[in-house]
Amino acid sequence: MKKDYIHAVRGPVAASELGFTLPHEHIMVDFGGAATAGKHRYQANNVIEVMKPYLDDIRAQGVETLMECTPNFLGRDMEIFRALSEQTGLNIVTNTGLYNNQYLPDYAHERTAESLAEDWIAEFEEGIDRTGIKPGFIKTAVNEQPNQLDLKMIHAAAITHKATGLIIATHTCLVDAAEKVLAVLESHQVNPARWIFVHAHIEPDIQRLIELAKTGTWIELDGLGFGGDDEHLERLLPLLEHGFEDQILLSQDAGWYNIGEENGGQINPFTRLHAEFLPLAKERGTDDALIEKITRINPAKAFTCRM
Repeated sequence: MKKDYIHAVRGPVAASELGFTLPHEHIMVDFGGAATAGKHRYQANNVIEVMKPYLDDIRAQGVETLMECTPNFLGRDMEIFRALSEQTGLNIVTNTGLYNNQYLPDYAHERTAESLAEDWIAEFEEGIDRTGIKPGFIKTAVNEQPNQLDLKMIHAAAITHKATGLIIATHTCLVDAAEKVLAVLESHQVNPARWIFVHAHIEPDIQRLIELAKTGTWIELDGLGFGGDDEHLERLLPLLEHGFEDQILLSQDAGWYNIGEENGGQINPFTRLHAEFLPLAKERGTDDALIEKITRINPAKAFTCRM
C-alpha cells in the first residue's frame, strides 16, 4: 500500500486522489449526552434519506471528500456513513477518540489515558464496531480552560497518534487552550504539524493566532456553515500575508441532522464554502493557486496517515 493514504469508510484513498476536501463537517449529531446515545435514538434510513441530497449537492460542486467530525457518543454511525458514501460517491472519513463534558461516557472518568488509547488504537487496527472501517483521524475536545479530564483525552490522543500515525483534531477555539494542548503533545514528542487547531476562527486576537501558527500546527477556520465570512477573512488574509498558506484548512461545520428533532430539524447545507466564501476570497485577492492549496493540497497533507 502507498505510504500517502487516508482511511475512508469505503477503504483507503490515496492522498493524491482526495480532491476538494471539506475537513470539518457533521452528517449527524446527538446532543442527548453519552448516557443515552445510541442507534435506538434514530432511524438510520431516515438519516440517509434526509442527508443524501445535501451530499449530492456538494458532489455536484466538485467536492470529493468530507471529514465527518462527529465523535463516538455524539452520533458517529458507520452504517450511515458507509451507505451515504456508497450512494453519493463521496469519500467520507470518520474518526476515533472522545469529546468532552456530558458527551464522555462514565468509563472515561475512571480509566487512564493509556487504557483509553488502547480502545482507540483497536478501532484503527481492527475497525470500528466490527465493521472493518478504520478511522482517518483522532477527534478530541477541550474546554476554554482545559481541565485534567480534557487533558487526559489529549494524552490518550497522543499515545494513539504515536501508534497509528493518525492526525489529531481538537475542538479548541482559543489560543490559551491550544497552548495547553500543544504542551501535552510536546510531552509525548508529537510534532505540532500533526495537530489541527479546530475552530481557530473563534480566537479574537489575530496576532496570537499568527504566533501560534509559528509552531507549525494546522489552523482550521471552519465555521462558514453559519456565515461569518468577514470573520473568517479577517483571519485568513493575515495568515496568508504572514506566509502560513501551507497550514490553513477551511471548512463549514455544517450538516447537523439533529437526533431528537423530526427529520433532523433544520439542516445546514454543506455548499457555502464553495458557492459563497471562495468567490469572496478571490475578490479579496486570494488567487486560484492558493485556493487549490487550501482546499485540496493542505487537507491531503494533513490527513495522510504517517507512521
